[in-house]
Order: sequence, then structure tokens, then C-alpha cells
Amino acid sequence: MENKGRRILSGIITVVIILVYAFLRFQRYQARHEHQKAQQEQVKNSQVVQQALQDNQNKLNEAAAKIKQAADSVKDKKSTTESEELKNAEMNKAIEGGYSVVKKNDKFYIVKDNDFSTATELIGVTEALVIPTKDETKNKEYNLLVLKKDGEYRIVDETKGGKDILVLTGETITESTTFTVKDKTVYIN
Repeated sequence: MENKGRRILSGIITVVIILVYAFLRFQRYQARHEHQKAQQEQVKNSQVVQQALQDNQNKLNEAAAKIKQAADSVKDKKSTTESEELKNAEMNKAIEGGYSVVKKNDKFYIVKDNDFSTATELIGVTEALVIPTKDETKNKEYNLLVLKKDGEYRIVDETKGGKDILVLTGETITESTTFTVKDKTVYIN
């Protein structure tokens, strides 16, 4: 009997081992299957995200192109308008730093960057000259704006809307006049 009991016990142990082994294999199969399923979902999600990003990038590129096109058309329109207004000017002389003096309809204006819409009218001015000037102290050359107002020539600051810097009493200034600045003194040549 002992032999028979051992055989039954051994058979039961074998069946239990086989069942445990089969159960473990089944769990590994399920885990692997779940892992593959998760990876497939991750790939699908990443494809959806990539597609959404690509769509957003395309929309941004289209919007940027539209904005650039609109800006270009506004710029072209503005430069056309500016050049039309400045084209009809009787005088347009560059001073310094993008400023110029413009005479239009017998009136003088200070214009910045050829934008006539923001021009400053110089009231009471009968003549405007751009005079080349050499600053010997600083070893620089630049242009000064000289206006004839109330019968006197005045050196003005174009960056401050034509505010007087210096009144040249009793002097006559012409197109061929030049200035030399030395030790804060203006010499007329």
C-alpha cells in the first residue's frame, strides 16, 4: 500500500507541478499580450499626437504666410503712398539719421524715414538749407539744418521738430556755405 500511496502522492504532486507550471506560463502569456496591447496603443497615441502637431504646424505656417502677405501689402501700399507724396515735393534733402527736409506747396517739413504722414511742418520758414559741417573737436562730419525764419538764419535740431539751437544774426547763408565747429564755436566758411 505504501507503494500505491506513494504513486498517488507522486501523481498528485506531478499534476500540481504541471498545473502550477501551466498557470505561470498562462500568466506570462497574458502579461506579454497586455504589454503588446499597451505598446500598440502607445504607438497609436503617438501617431495621433504627431498628426495633431503636424496639423497645428501647418495652420501656424499658413497664418504666418497670411500675416507676412498682409504686412508686405501694407508696406508696399505705404511706400507707394509715401513716394507719391514725396515725389511731388519741390525739395527733398537728407539731413542725418533718416531725417530730411521737404518743401511741398511752399511749406517746409521735417520728415523721418520718408514717412510724410508723420511730418512736422516748419511754420514761418522761408528758406531751408542742409549745410555740411565738420566738427574738428570730435573729428566728425555731418549735416546741419539751417532755416531762414523772421529774416534770420537759424540752426535747428531736426530731431526736436525744428527747435532752434543757434540764431545766426546778420549772416547770409547759401547752398555753398559750410560750417566748421571747433571748441563749441561755429565758424562759417
